[in-house]
Amino acid sequence: MKINVLALLLLAGLRGCFAQTATPDANTTGPETPAALAAFSAPAYRATLRRFAARRLRLAARYRQAATKPARAARLEEARQLLLTALDSTVFPAWEGTPWAFYGTTWAPRRGSIACGYFVTTALHDAGLRLQRTVLAKQASEVIVKNLTSEAHITRYWGVAPADFVRQVRALGPGLYVLGLDFHVAFLRVREGGAVQMVHSSYVGPGTVVREAAESSAALESKYRVVGKVSEDDVFVRRWLLGEALAVHGATVKE
Repeated sequence: MKINVLALLLLAGLRGCFAQTATPDANTTGPETPAALAAFSAPAYRATLRRFAARRLRLAARYRQAATKPARAARLEEARQLLLTALDSTVFPAWEGTPWAFYGTTWAPRRGSIACGYFVTTALHDAGLRLQRTVLAKQASEVIVKNLTSEAHITRYWGVAPADFVRQVRALGPGLYVLGLDFHVAFLRVREGGAVQMVHSSYVGPGTVVREAAESSAALESKYRVVGKVSEDDVFVRRWLLGEALAVHGATVKE
């Protein structure tokens, strides 16, 4: 019973950036914009997203027409790779450099500011997932993870040193993960070669959306971590592919 009470207390403390107690970030405008960030074009970004959406719709039609289980599995694998490509090549780079703020809710990369929970939900929205962006962004980090994937794809870590945690996640294999921390939520992207990136709206360091080596991120410090490997979850990938809406369960903060 004591263990259960302790678990409940720790889980109650898992809040996304939006719900934590925080002081305003001194860097509200972000760092000086390098040439790569200055080249960002909002119209080009939206046009690229539309092209990815068109590819997703064509693939969804092929998935529906697949007559056998192996054929459907092959289309689902194509969908998995298309989603990862959209995030890696377009969504994540576009949002890099966007300032973090406790109440940041911008829809537009590099305009305004964005909190960590809103970054996760907005990035998935931009990639084509139908979800309640605002409601989900306000939830405790574990609630966010549990709404995106099932327990079969979730792993929890208690009191693990950051370096050990990164090694253990690397062992779970390449893919896209959503990471819940005591007071933060982020993406983890494990590459084929074993590199583990943390992609998040960081309230420390630069105070912006960053892609950085997970093992060197100050934001990775946490007593408790929950990781959902969303890219491995066929239900998640199928929902994205077919444009099925994601309902929010277990919400403690309403819109």
